Amino acid sequence: MTGKARVWLAVGVVAALVGFALWRQGPAAQAVAASAKAQAVQAPSPSAPPSDAPVTSTANLRSVEARRVKEFEELKQRAKAGDAVAQRLLADTYEACFIVNIDRGNFLKGLDYNRQMIRAPAQLSILEKTAQERFTQCGAVDGGAIIPLALIFGWYEQAAENGDLAARLNDNAYKHKTLDAAESSALLEEVLASNDPAVLFAMGATLGPRHLADPSDPAYALVSGERAGNAWMVAACRMGYDCGPSSVLMGNFCLGTNGCTGEDFETFLKRQLPSDAERRDMERRVTEILRLVEGS
Repeated sequence: MTGKARVWLAVGVVAALVGFALWRQGPAAQAVAASAKAQAVQAPSPSAPPSDAPVTSTANLRSVEARRVKEFEELKQRAKAGDAVAQRLLADTYEACFIVNIDRGNFLKGLDYNRQMIRAPAQLSILEKTAQERFTQCGAVDGGAIIPLALIFGWYEQAAENGDLAARLNDNAYKHKTLDAAESSALLEEVLASNDPAVLFAMGATLGPRHLADPSDPAYALVSGERAGNAWMVAACRMGYDCGPSSVLMGNFCLGTNGCTGEDFETFLKRQLPSDAERRDMERRVTEILRLVEGS
């Protein structure tokens, strides 16, 4: 196991979950995570779940678990057959479950610190539900086995080699690849022309100092500045990327920063911004990104 992984384990399973998921993401999501952690106790309390919610039977639970195993195995088979999108989604799946499956016995116990920090019962309910859902989902991933980092890195690399642009962005980030101005400009054109929400999200999530954009480029403002990456991610959400309250993304924020507010990513993000001026700037950036995508 790498030194990086040892650090994650040292600081605790649940805290490491978001650290790993956001490690390759540039300052964009990292800034959101830091802000969310600082403001968690000030977050609005979501509505409490209905007390008369139907109880799921053991038979139904087994059926759901069997379906998840089947879906995972089908995804893995498509990836092994050379489907680039499936390869990237398999890497995403392994990434989301890496920390959970390192020590499944202690994952849920590791939530004690989170529980102590959350005051609102509705938020606590979301934390418990999110953790249990992630735990169950990851149990279907290779039977809950420990996931070698090489599987994550390898599948992103394979998907990138097979032409998946979102995977290439993630692969570049994992390898800490620095792009010069010409490479950054060419990559930006590819991203805009893709018209793919997953690509836009990966662009925002991995945007950082290794993208050496040319200040003379008309799109320079869209890839520079502390909040540039967030704008790309919000644009991706508006195009259909899964950023809803029950998404893996928001699950990461809930488990790692106590951002268990039941919000979608855009609402969650905008609440972290300190002023209306910054929210207007974010909206301007998002609108411009979507305009350029539509014009490509």
